[in-house]
Amino acid sequence: MTKKDMDNDQLVEEFDDDSDLSYDQGEELDFSGEEDIDIDEGEDEDLMPSVLYKGVSRPKTEDDWRQLLLEASREGVPEYHYTDSYKDGDLIIHNQFGLGVVSKVISPKKMEVIFDTSKKLMAMNLTPPE
Repeated sequence: MTKKDMDNDQLVEEFDDDSDLSYDQGEELDFSGEEDIDIDEGEDEDLMPSVLYKGVSRPKTEDDWRQLLLEASREGVPEYHYTDSYKDGDLIIHNQFGLGVVSKVISPKKMEVIFDTSKKLMAMNLTPPE
């Protein structure tokens, strides 16, 4: 199966496999293929619903994230797309996993999302195959 034939769920499954995420301290990291992401704080702040707002400290545990998720409103929450950009605290709706919150942006193309019953490593900022 080529990436061209993959849907969002299959990409999530591909990123769920942590076997290729090891890093040897002797290796050089090469970020030349990574696109620069220009995030202008405050400009798009109201576009993406977030569970983090001024005066609230970042949750430390998955249960703390889930508590904020339970208190969050589903109103205006966008559907997850692997081509979109996300930041810590953003709310998303996934067609299989339901309402989730971005708990950690790991790299410009990977994020950790906590759902009601699971935690997933998911793709973001990917260019769709042609």
